[in-house]
Amino acid sequence: MAHALAALASGFVATAVSCPADVLKTRLMNQSATGPRQYSGMLDCLSKSVAAEGWTVLWRGFLPTWARLGPWQMVFWLSYEHLRASSGIHGF
Repeated sequence: MAHALAALASGFVATAVSCPADVLKTRLMNQSATGPRQYSGMLDCLSKSVAAEGWTVLWRGFLPTWARLGPWQMVFWLSYEHLRASSGIHGF
């Protein structure tokens, strides 16, 4: 149970840390390639997005991202710990 909760927590932290970069990257990639650009770079995108929508814009899509990453982290870390135990390598 401890490994499962730790895996879910690691998915939560990974999502919380990576979500702002994902939001900004998506906004930069969605701007027109041929027309006038809305953002000149990552910092410009950050400042314009936060000014227009507030700091919470950086975590838009948090729950779907965590819903994708959380189960993956659980499967990975529980499998990893099981393989370590079955090979005779004990926990930390």
